[in-house]
Amino acid sequence: MRKLVTHVRRYIKIGCVPTLRIMRLIPSAYVASILLVSMLCFTLSPTVAAESPNTVLVGVYVLNVGKVDLSTGGYTVDFYLSMRCAAAKCDLGNFEFMNGRAVSSRLEENSTNERFWRIQADLYENLDLHDYPFDSHTLVIRIEDVSLTTQNLTYAPDPSNSGVDPSVVVVGWTVSGWNQKVVDHYYQVYNQTYSQYIFSVTLHREPTSAFEVFIPVFFLAFIALVAMLMYGKISSVFENRILLTASLLVAAVLFQFSLDSSLPPLGYLTFADIFMLATYVIIVSALITGIMVLRYTHKHDLKKVERIHSLSIRILPAVTVIIYVAIFLRFL
Repeated sequence: MRKLVTHVRRYIKIGCVPTLRIMRLIPSAYVASILLVSMLCFTLSPTVAAESPNTVLVGVYVLNVGKVDLSTGGYTVDFYLSMRCAAAKCDLGNFEFMNGRAVSSRLEENSTNERFWRIQADLYENLDLHDYPFDSHTLVIRIEDVSLTTQNLTYAPDPSNSGVDPSVVVVGWTVSGWNQKVVDHYYQVYNQTYSQYIFSVTLHREPTSAFEVFIPVFFLAFIALVAMLMYGKISSVFENRILLTASLLVAAVLFQFSLDSSLPPLGYLTFADIFMLATYVIIVSALITGIMVLRYTHKHDLKKVERIHSLSIRILPAVTVIIYVAIFLRFL
């Protein structure tokens, strides 16, 4: 019993029991009182706050962008990468590229709170080619830490060390801007979340280079329409007209093969595909009218020959203009 009283007095000295009179009035409740005091002391004891993750400021300054390969979605970027602690001291970790790999990397500055690299990387992105050849693309640099999750490290954009050098030139493209952000990348299979830094450069194709693609196609359609003016009373005229129009159709098909050779296999139609389909319709319509005229010429039905010829040279050019204008208005 004396040991029990001594134990209680010890709790009184540290201030965990407000008064001793209650215990003296109820000697039989000593054990219960000690348990209650222990619970109160545990709940009232100060808790240690959880450590916040390190915040690392990330900046990218692009020096050069290599050729954009539409067939693979690949591109090469030469840039400076800086990482520095937002606080006085932190763990900068070890980064990796999530959409490619570094071809060369040179560490130019290395201190406790800051690191600076010159990097050339081969990167890849899923490019949207619906509007090809009037397309625009966003070239992305994605960076994550190798092993530290968001519980230990988070990235933050560093605007003071980010941008695109004014001397950057991408042949056939116009650099229209850049952006940077940080997102949380959750891996469901591992139940882990990593901080991902994303730097993006937006490219727009130059309008002159885009229209140059369609100049041969316009000439093919124009010649097919002009060929309909070939008219005579002998069948050889219409035979030459059909031969010329068929040759134009073959040339259009070969041109599209050449045009699509720079693109990957796609599960959708691009602007160029729809434009070529419209051109096929125009050339095939001119070919069909020539065949019909030749047929009725062999039958010596000059009235139908004259009627088909008259309607075709009036309607088909107007339909051609309407189709092309509608396509350009729809996509542009």
